[in-house]
Amino acid sequence: MLLLTTAAFGQIQDYDFGIGYAYASPIGTMNKNITRGNGFTMDFYVTPEKTSRLSLGMDLSMVFYGHDKSLQEYTFSDGTVAKMNIVVDNYFTNLMIGGRYYLMNVADKKVKPYVTIKGGYSWFRTDLNIYDPDDNDHCEPVDTDLLLKDGTFSVSGGAGFHWDLSSIFKKKAPNRFLFNLGVNLTFGGEVNYMNTDAPEQNHTNHNHSDVMAQFVNTQTQVVHEHHVGYVYTSYLEMVELRAGFVFRMEPRTYGLF
Repeated sequence: MLLLTTAAFGQIQDYDFGIGYAYASPIGTMNKNITRGNGFTMDFYVTPEKTSRLSLGMDLSMVFYGHDKSLQEYTFSDGTVAKMNIVVDNYFTNLMIGGRYYLMNVADKKVKPYVTIKGGYSWFRTDLNIYDPDDNDHCEPVDTDLLLKDGTFSVSGGAGFHWDLSSIFKKKAPNRFLFNLGVNLTFGGEVNYMNTDAPEQNHTNHNHSDVMAQFVNTQTQVVHEHHVGYVYTSYLEMVELRAGFVFRMEPRTYGLF
């Protein structure tokens, strides 16, 4: 779909593949329940030849903002019981499409400033995974559960710059390997989410029931509940800082067109 869209602008000049680190800092009402998050980002952009300052593409980021781990006695479906590590993770995923516009003709510039605008969808999830504490690799959980899932449409705008690093590795190939640093401001609709690491003073302000998971005490055979978090509701509002690397290639150089 993206390649068909760029066909209207002319022949594709460049492919940009990016990967990096993402730091999210919620603002507004969301900041009361989520302090920060850390994750990764990947993006793919194409640059039409006739509009070399404009790139069109798609962007994916995943950020983890809450984590809880505890040792609990867990009853399996066959009736056996063992102590297991109960791990709860809170995270969100943004998938967006949009454009990136360079503020100047950057073909011969080492530092290339840009602005960007995107739109898409944001998913908030809370997963519960049960691991065997004797399995040091933790390759596969013995059980999983989706405690909460919600999402909202979102838009994002920001600015940043690319710094050409190609000369460090190969002087004859400029604009092929770049460092990226940028900041984005993202807004969306109302969304429900959990956070095991929410500030203590906000635990009385949640507008839904507490989320509990059931476990069995093997000595008394009494089923007890383990608290795994609270559910909050607010509008999606956050600032995201990104740092990473971009690899750029010309399709004609690699025989793609």
